[in-house]
This record gives sequence, structure tokens and C-alpha cells, in this order.
Amino acid sequence: MSVVVARGRTRGAVALGGFSGTVVQAVVLELLGAGELHGAVPKPFAVWPLMAGGRPLLDGAALGEGAALELRVGFAVRELARRFVEEVSARGVFRLFSADVSVEEVEFWEAPRRLEERPCFKVEFLSPTRFETQPYYRRKTPVYDFTPRPLNLFLSAVAYGRKFGFLKLGTPFLRWVYTYVGLTDFGCRRPCVRTVRLLGGGVARGFVGWALYRAFDTRRLSDLWRALAVAEAFNVGTGRGMGLGAVRVTPLDCPGQDAQTQTP
Repeated sequence: MSVVVARGRTRGAVALGGFSGTVVQAVVLELLGAGELHGAVPKPFAVWPLMAGGRPLLDGAALGEGAALELRVGFAVRELARRFVEEVSARGVFRLFSADVSVEEVEFWEAPRRLEERPCFKVEFLSPTRFETQPYYRRKTPVYDFTPRPLNLFLSAVAYGRKFGFLKLGTPFLRWVYTYVGLTDFGCRRPCVRTVRLLGGGVARGFVGWALYRAFDTRRLSDLWRALAVAEAFNVGTGRGMGLGAVRVTPLDCPGQDAQTQTP
């Protein structure tokens, strides 16, 4: 697992008419020059939406000349990460519609980030997050669950991690999550379910906010944090490749009161 962050400033004014994650995905594909990645399922990389001032650009924005931006990509294949770093460093720019962004810094690290493995943690859902429910009957239209339930979060991370060989976790771990990991609180600054317009047409809806969790058993705490590392590097839910389901994870001190009745 590799994560690349390119930081820079716009050379001119630029208007984003929809969800910036699809714009970032297009930038990555253009820089890699790998047309075969368009149809890859799942894609061996996942992007965050563009970040400006520490906040994600979700559904349209107008940026003036000199605006500071951050582009972040998680790569499941180290060779792709290396090629991306070489290309963006050699060019020194990437293009957003009619404006170039001058690259000032490229940061690269091998995931996972080293975080303290605590039983309490916070997950910020930076872009709309949706989990497709498994049907018991045949259906033509997908149905999504927007709630940040622990099982949704970890089932998504484990499924992606297993496909690329990062995780060997399976049903026993997910049963442990279902039994011992609780959602202790959640909230949002705006409406919890946000709708964004996608590049090329269409919309996506999902949860945007934060959630607090606690593991009431610590026997599989290391496995829990390995799964969280995959979630942070490659997003969660559906549409992760184009920037949906971007999450940031923070370990927390657990409260001293009765864990069954108090929230962090």
C-alpha cells in the first residue's frame, strides 16, 4: 500500500462544477497514461476529493489564482505509485480544466500510517459514503445503506484488502466486529446525507460527517487497526476509486465512565 500527496497552487482561476473526486481520478488516469485502468474493477487506486484549506471540495467550487490545493491518491500497486510520483514530479504541474496547478511538494509514504492502537477511535467521512446492501431477491437498482455502522465500515475494508492481498481477515474477524465494536456517537455539520454531481453526468448520495467507535474487547485490536489502515488508504463503500467514501481515522482516549452508557 502506498499513498501519494501532491500539493500545489493554481496558476489561474478555475471553477469546479461538481464532485472534485471524479476530477482527481481523471487527473491520475491522465498522468499514468494507463487506459486499461478505466475499466478495472476494483481499481488498484483510490483518490480523495481535492482538499483546499483542509476541507474537501464536494460539489462545486470557484478557486482564484494562487489557491492552495492538495491531491491525494492511495495505490494498491507500488509500481503505479512510483510511476505517478515520477510523472507528476517531472511535469511539475497537473491540469484542472482550463487552469494548471503548479506542484510545490510531493509526499510519498508506505501505508499504513503508524497510529496508536487504541480501542476508541474517530472516523471522519470526508466525502459521501454509501454501502451497497446485499440483496436477498433479484433487483435492477442498487440499494445503499448510508449509516456508519461498524460492520459496514470493516466489511468494506476487509473486502478490498483481501482482493489485493493486504489482509487475510475473514468471517471470524467480522463476527468479532459485530459482537464487540460499538458505534458510540455520530454527527454532521450539515445534513448527514449529501448529494454530489459526478463528472460526465449522474449523482451520488452518501453520509458525510463523523462517527465514534469503541472496541469492548481488545483481543483483535491489531487486526482492527490493520483494517482501518486499508480504509484510510483506499476509502470505504462503493465509488471509492473516484473519491467517494474518503475517511480519516484518529485514535482516542476512551472515557473513564461506564462504557455501556457513556460516549466519548
